[in-house]
Amino acid sequence: MASRRYTRRNLIRTGSVAALSMGAAWQFACGRSTPAGSSSSTSDGGKGGRGGTLRVAMTASNLPIPNIPVTEGGEGGRFVGRQVYATLLYEDVSTSQWPQIGPGLAESWELSPDKLTWTFKLRKGLTFHDETPFNADAVVFQWNRCTNKDFEFYDGLQGPLNFSYLRNIKNVTSVDDGTINIETKSPYAFLPFDLIQWLLPSPTAVKKYGNKDYAQYASGLGPFKISKYVDGQVMELVPFDKFYRGRPKLDKLILRPMPEPATRLASLQAGDVDWAEAPPPDSLKQLQAGGFQIITGPYPHVNTYFLNLLEPPFNDVRARQAVNYAIDRKGTIDLINGVAIGASQLVPKGHPWYDPTWEGYSYDPAKAKQLLAEAGIKPGYKVKMLYPTGGSGNMFPGPMNEKMQQDFKAVGLDLELVPTEWEAIRALRTKTFSTPELKGYQIIHNSWNTNYPTSSLLPFLTAGIPPAGSGNAGHYSNPVVDDLWSKASQTFDPTEQTALLRQATSQIMKDAACLNTVHDLGLRVFNPKVQGFVQPQSWSADLTQVWMKS
Repeated sequence: MASRRYTRRNLIRTGSVAALSMGAAWQFACGRSTPAGSSSSTSDGGKGGRGGTLRVAMTASNLPIPNIPVTEGGEGGRFVGRQVYATLLYEDVSTSQWPQIGPGLAESWELSPDKLTWTFKLRKGLTFHDETPFNADAVVFQWNRCTNKDFEFYDGLQGPLNFSYLRNIKNVTSVDDGTINIETKSPYAFLPFDLIQWLLPSPTAVKKYGNKDYAQYASGLGPFKISKYVDGQVMELVPFDKFYRGRPKLDKLILRPMPEPATRLASLQAGDVDWAEAPPPDSLKQLQAGGFQIITGPYPHVNTYFLNLLEPPFNDVRARQAVNYAIDRKGTIDLINGVAIGASQLVPKGHPWYDPTWEGYSYDPAKAKQLLAEAGIKPGYKVKMLYPTGGSGNMFPGPMNEKMQQDFKAVGLDLELVPTEWEAIRALRTKTFSTPELKGYQIIHNSWNTNYPTSSLLPFLTAGIPPAGSGNAGHYSNPVVDDLWSKASQTFDPTEQTALLRQATSQIMKDAACLNTVHDLGLRVFNPKVQGFVQPQSWSADLTQVWMKS
């Protein structure tokens, strides 16, 4: 049997990579409407324009450190990771439709008949920002840097952070200067999802500056290169003229971390920034009246609370189900002025993994009280939660968690809220609730991306439980879910694969492995001068077509 060859034309429809089209057109079928006056893109007048400096107010508490992967979660990936770096495969986020995956640094590939070896043909003539040629050795270098503890440039900090992308790869080898083989541990249909998240740095820069100092001189193959960077103070990026998909339209991109919504709003109104991520929702009417562009749209992002299943109360499924029934989601949505929809399941209606045969969790405080009583939890029981003060799309954690505190109190739970920085939470979530730093905590608040089956579901797989794995801090484990995910990962038929993932996601929530409150609508506000931005259904974003109207 001959191997198959894949190019942009046949990538989505071909069986062996059909997972790439999963949910290719899913939209939110119901739920609360987006705020009046909002749109999914900025002004499109003057197409073909270019130039200007775009200043972004991020929700992050610090500038993303441009390592592999970039810090500050999905937001760091959006503004730095996907701008400074490029990947073997490319997630097309240039439209408002569900993104599809196509050729990136690899222009075509073949999958062996046993579905274990993927042979990628690399684009020719590309260079990193530091003029280092891109070739097969550069890919193998980063593979060794992440996985080979005997490699001179192995990075013990970055390796575990890339675990979720590389855990199913057995080896990456160079065939010739323009060809690599990626061998998986078993037939693995999800590899393309992993490859769009695995960033590739310049080997020359790593060797010259070492793992410790590399981030200060980061060099990738992405559309923008760093022109000025002082950790915690400033990051400026300029277009990379040799970017393989064409030079970006902007002259400069400036990133400014502003974890407080009020600060982002004040900076936008004062003209100090042009783009504000998630300004205070009660300011939308005022901003619209002032001529600002309000952007919202379907977004694969859920406000999630990971639960400690190692000890009471959440080692009992009834207590976990109870807190899911305790949440007044409509009240939360009203509090944030309609910039979200209720999360009755892990994913929203219309998502391919949504289970239409199960209604999910509604607001039912009486049922919550009943379940708590059945679990032996008496009124006034204390639970302790760690939550982020801001950062990477965590919406409005202060008021939203105070509302949750009220909802918990109404069913007899005394919730203690403990704020901390976003990066601290991300670090702790790679460990477990059994780690000394989390002693006494029962909940971690962590917004979650539901784009890809790999990263989305890793916190619910037994293989993700540390120290053998990473991501499953709560120690949730169900052999049924493990088996469904395993079968889906080896199923190359899109219909069958989606059905398996739907069953897995449904079972995760029937077990109440986590608590979900709302699905984000990706609120962001732009100065009217910003042109060419399209709100994608992804945590990534295409900034190459954005420009500033004079």
